[in-house]
Amino acid sequence: METSPQGSLDEASLRAARLIQDSSPGAAHYQKKMAACLFEIAHQDHLEGFRASGVLPAEAMKTFRKVLRLYDASALHMLGMLRRSGMSVSCRLGCTHCCRHMPAGVSSLEMIAIYQAMDQSGLKNRIFRRCLEAEWVWHEICRRHRKGLLEGDEGDTPREVVLKAYQAAAHPCPFLGNGRCVVYPYRPFACRMHFSFSPKHWCDPAHFQSPYAVRFNLEPDPEVLDELDRLDERLGLDLSDVLVCGLLELMVNVMRFGPVRCI
Repeated sequence: METSPQGSLDEASLRAARLIQDSSPGAAHYQKKMAACLFEIAHQDHLEGFRASGVLPAEAMKTFRKVLRLYDASALHMLGMLRRSGMSVSCRLGCTHCCRHMPAGVSSLEMIAIYQAMDQSGLKNRIFRRCLEAEWVWHEICRRHRKGLLEGDEGDTPREVVLKAYQAAAHPCPFLGNGRCVVYPYRPFACRMHFSFSPKHWCDPAHFQSPYAVRFNLEPDPEVLDELDRLDERLGLDLSDVLVCGLLELMVNVMRFGPVRCI
């Protein structure tokens, strides 16, 4: 009996999910360290005053950079386990097909780190204009969804329908420059956790094999996400968790294009 493309996809996805689950315990200590670091940041003084002052404790940003490094170490550990089990990711530097997604679920501290990187790179004004373009595309897709003009797969939530439509629009990420992410060390978890086992051209939404690409996410543990939520509450910025929307709110309404100051 021949296996349908969808059947092959389901089998590969199930195998990948089992392997990821099996490799998770080995990465647990990285995740616990991440949660501990975020807990430490959340209990530092003066976080509530950031909206008014634009000032953060220098130790907060230093510790958050450590959190990002710990996540990368955790991901490398799990990817190594997958590779030794016979499943290797095809993601490589320079492949930007997944950079057509709209990252969502981005926390306030991640936004601040990205904004600081933009400011220090000297590309803030250029990226701001690109973020405005991406936000227009996003809101237009949301408008079409509200009018009932978008169809998703069975079981999709409204947000998943909109996210898939944005990806299909193939709008490039505002942070891409010459095929590279200009804020790569500070990219959010939503970008860091996305991987594919399939040939890289299958990840192109326009490719005929794209629906059959085997993709997976290495999400941070729930305790890490809980600590990010705690930090959101301490900062009290009330930003959209959709990357370009929240980043524009941070730039215009909170920072007013000024620098993040660390003391």
